[in-house]
Amino acid sequence: MNAESLIKGWCPGALRPMESGDGLLVRLRMTGGIVSALNAQIIAEAARQYGNGLIDLSGRANLQIRGVSGSQWPHLIADLSRHGLLDDDAEAEAVRNVIASPLAGLDPSAHLDIRPIVKALEHRLASNRALHRLPGKFGFSVDDGGRFSLSEQMADVAFEATMESGKPVFEVRIGNHETVGRIDANDLCDTASTLALAFIEASEVADLPYKRMVNLVSAFGANEIFKRARIERLLVRSKRVTEKASFGYHKLGDSGFLGLGAPFGRLSANGLAALADFALKSGSGELRLTPWRAILLPGLNRSTAEALIGRVGESFITHANDPRLQIAACTGKPSCRNATVNTHHDALGFAQLDWLTKRSGTRLHVSGCEKGCAHPAATEAVLVGRNGLYDLVLNGKASDGAIKSGLDAAMARRALEEIWAGEVN
Repeated sequence: MNAESLIKGWCPGALRPMESGDGLLVRLRMTGGIVSALNAQIIAEAARQYGNGLIDLSGRANLQIRGVSGSQWPHLIADLSRHGLLDDDAEAEAVRNVIASPLAGLDPSAHLDIRPIVKALEHRLASNRALHRLPGKFGFSVDDGGRFSLSEQMADVAFEATMESGKPVFEVRIGNHETVGRIDANDLCDTASTLALAFIEASEVADLPYKRMVNLVSAFGANEIFKRARIERLLVRSKRVTEKASFGYHKLGDSGFLGLGAPFGRLSANGLAALADFALKSGSGELRLTPWRAILLPGLNRSTAEALIGRVGESFITHANDPRLQIAACTGKPSCRNATVNTHHDALGFAQLDWLTKRSGTRLHVSGCEKGCAHPAATEAVLVGRNGLYDLVLNGKASDGAIKSGLDAAMARRALEEIWAGEVN
């Protein structure tokens, strides 16, 4: 693999798609991760008509239509535009990277309804041309302080709601630093804009442009950046920890919601359409996308939720103990041009390993190549595709040195079983 192919992909959109192994990848940015069931049906039909019928749920709670040919892409864009699912231009689309609490406006434990704030922030990012100079991966998060924390999601500027003197305010964290600033709720858009412009201005005069806010914090320190943004109420705060499991049925107010995971971030157009149909008939008429690659269906009672669980079978993850949650797998062959192994197919086989159920968190990373796109951090075990076989890395990243090479899927499974045999005895 040459050096150019090792450069990780930029963030695609609908108006500026990315060429992949199975055609164009068309990403739809959904405001707040909220998709009406009617729009979900439209997207599912578009994926069937213009793509290969496969849809990815990204780590930023966006939907990606796969396998669109160059000749079909203009027709797809015209269809999506007719239904109001596109931005005005590619630059506005690219900068609209905002993750929000998936139960916004529904969660009784939240400090406020962040939906109008998220919408206003996205409008500010899209309408202010100066902000279009942000790097493609530069992102924001808005956490309502409720049931599911966004603290583990990578955000360059993160806002988290809390209470002060009986009213909701936001703590703002930059580049994952422990120092946070505290701002009034109605100042969020201005603060986000000021911090983003400060990043852009500093990056443009640096010897090498900064890629993420963490680089700016490393260069100048969080306190200095907050000072330049005129944020004076500074505190040292550890990240909030909340429940992570969103799979299965959960009570929420007078009804509840069902969380269904997309295995390795992949679902079919037919699967999305089925969920949309169920949401229209039995739920609130909405699908809530999460950054941990799950779809929440609000407005359900337990019996209707259990009926849907029985219908979806293994096509969705329905409980937090599903071993597929312990595996990170990239799109692999044939979806990615760099991959030489079918990561999704092989990962399903590796999910049968007993040791995956003994702890929580990602324990196995199945990567189509040494780029390691699906899981940049170190993992207990990494299987790295090379020339149609696997290299095995322990306690490292996909780019690290392997302890074994030239393994087919069966050999890789046996190697993992031998290494972790002590845990299952």
